[in-house]
Amino acid sequence: MLMRIGTSLLGAMIALLLSGPAAAQNWPDLYDPLQMLRLNLDMAPADWVTIQDDLTFSIEVPAMFWKDGEVPILVAVRRKSATAIQNGTTFKQVSLKIDINELVPGQSWHGVKKLSIENGDDSDVLSEGISWYLHRLASGPEGYGHMAGLAAWVTVAINGTPTGVYVNVEQPNKSFLQNRGVFVAGQTWLYKVSDQNSPILKVGVPDSPTQVLLCYQPFGSTCPIPDPLTLVNDMSLLVNMQSLYTLGGVNQFTGGGDAIFSKGKNFYYQDTSFGLLRRYYPWDLDANMGGGAVNDDIYSSGGGQTKPYMALILDNPEFRAQYSQVMNDLICGPMNLADVLAFMDAAELLITTDLLADLNSQMPGGGVSGRFSALRNWFIDRYPIVEAQIDGFVECATGPAADLNGDGIVDTADLGILILQFGTAGPEADINGDGIVDTADLGILILQFGTS
Repeated sequence: MLMRIGTSLLGAMIALLLSGPAAAQNWPDLYDPLQMLRLNLDMAPADWVTIQDDLTFSIEVPAMFWKDGEVPILVAVRRKSATAIQNGTTFKQVSLKIDINELVPGQSWHGVKKLSIENGDDSDVLSEGISWYLHRLASGPEGYGHMAGLAAWVTVAINGTPTGVYVNVEQPNKSFLQNRGVFVAGQTWLYKVSDQNSPILKVGVPDSPTQVLLCYQPFGSTCPIPDPLTLVNDMSLLVNMQSLYTLGGVNQFTGGGDAIFSKGKNFYYQDTSFGLLRRYYPWDLDANMGGGAVNDDIYSSGGGQTKPYMALILDNPEFRAQYSQVMNDLICGPMNLADVLAFMDAAELLITTDLLADLNSQMPGGGVSGRFSALRNWFIDRYPIVEAQIDGFVECATGPAADLNGDGIVDTADLGILILQFGTAGPEADINGDGIVDTADLGILILQFGTS
């Protein structure tokens, strides 16, 4: 039975962990999903009006930017293409791109040079933030095998006026690659796919050797599709297939109807010429976990049509079996139901007050509490449906993930292990498998404390 820890003990645990050097805000601490950063922008009032109303999504204005407790810095701000939200307020809540080094060349903020601040327009910031967390959970060896994109909730005040809760999503760019230790000048490329067969080169010049070879659908559109044997051989030699399976699979699990398998769009990939196979990264997760998506098939792109990326997996027995194994490992491992629900419990404690104060908040289904309840029920219903779909599904082993020492109970001994490894890549205390021992792992341990 789950035993809740009192808020005073929870606070003491967090204070203990955050009192040391690991508390310094740096990448990836900006994207800790169990903290709420308070961000601020000051700009000319006319510029704020311009940003709210800009439908070209290209106008940049200067602004002073800081998080609470910091000295402001000069940045450039523009509106992103997400739909504006306005529920009777005097301002529109719009998604923002904050460019740290546009006006001050070389300037960096906590190890990043661009921020993507999302308003959750297609659904809400709660479901968008949880979707990002699932990709984070899938970053370990059972899934991507490399760190996927990170995200966390933030509040944004503009000219002193709180404008609500957003999702601060890690922007894939050169800094993104450098922070992961996978950028080598002249040997690294990053592509964005916003639409099917239309990769846009973001880092590196000219096209990568991998891109030149994979010039056919669904990877490109400049040469004919080869015979099936050549296609499979190319993919095995050039593509990190587990990374591809994970990107597609997590999006299928969350009902991502606007993603790589469903529409061949909304993702990034990285090529190198120094031995790393093509890696995939998630993007644009604001339309997941709709009510009807609870019954979505992880092997179908919907609408009765098989899309190109999905066809690559489903039409090849070897790849389909590998994809099935990844999905089995994820939902029985780092993406297991108990840990996802534990994260949602911790997130509700963190975010509720700010969502209640958010005048532009989109919380379908009974307000904030009702939305959390609806999403919990969505996951509770979704897991058995997916388990029934997975080819040759192997039942999950039981036992709390936060039992770090394997003695059958989550207690202070496990907390001691986490404290010793906090702020590191410790192999035991990385409960959620994202490569970092941080407050996300602490949250899981706290919510499983006293279980057996």
